[in-house]
Amino acid sequence: MVTNMITTTTNRESRRVRPMRSSAAASGGRPIWASVLTALMLCAGGCSGEDPAPAPPATTDSDPANAAGDGNGYGYGGYGSYYGAGEIKFLDEATTNASPQAELSELVFVDVDGNEQSVSKLAGDKHLVLVITRGNTTPICPYCSTQVARLIGRYDEIAKRDAEVVAVYPIETGEDGAKLDAFLENSRNRLDDPGLPIPFPVVLDVELQAVDRLGIRKDLSKPATYIVDKEGRVRFAYVGANIADRPGVDAILAQLDQIARDDQPAESPEETAETL
Repeated sequence: MVTNMITTTTNRESRRVRPMRSSAAASGGRPIWASVLTALMLCAGGCSGEDPAPAPPATTDSDPANAAGDGNGYGYGGYGSYYGAGEIKFLDEATTNASPQAELSELVFVDVDGNEQSVSKLAGDKHLVLVITRGNTTPICPYCSTQVARLIGRYDEIAKRDAEVVAVYPIETGEDGAKLDAFLENSRNRLDDPGLPIPFPVVLDVELQAVDRLGIRKDLSKPATYIVDKEGRVRFAYVGANIADRPGVDAILAQLDQIARDDQPAESPEETAETL
């Protein structure tokens, strides 16, 4: 916008107001009205009268549910996304929210020695707590390593309920299995005693075969926890809606306790009469 500036000059005889010469006029004698017209034409061609749109703000993930990837909480993410939420917390209470798309007893995994292991063989004659991590993510998913660390730290409580834990590490290719050591080291480092041995099997789901059969693939896998009783029946199935959505150890113990109560034989009429 071009502005006419005025100055007032006073002398003894009279008082007069005169416009100052514009910079355009001073430089080339161009009339002020021409400069104003030029400015208006330029503005009409490229001015909106509004401030330029601000640049989008830097992404911050205060909610771990949307910490990475596609906006649904999945994706590899970065350390800023993963660690922006502070303390990692899992569910103290959880109920079944999924129905497996395959018979868990038919699933086959590969152990650290390269041998195939069926779910039934891994469970033996105990209840099975099958925990499927997100797998070979880059960087290592802290929710997965934290989950495994807490299972290690409280394994005795699970074992007392006549249950075995099996942790699954999904990988896209066999070569990715070499990265399991780094994942387990990351898990141990989250323990008060990093030297504590891992008391349960950790197996590979090579080429995401089990993940696909269960219908839980999502960059690489959604976190999932299944509890199978000694008879091979699925008693609990939970698939996370996001990377932080997982049952904690307390929730798993509560499910095992419920199985124990449900499996108690009913008292006979004679036994009931005796108690009365």
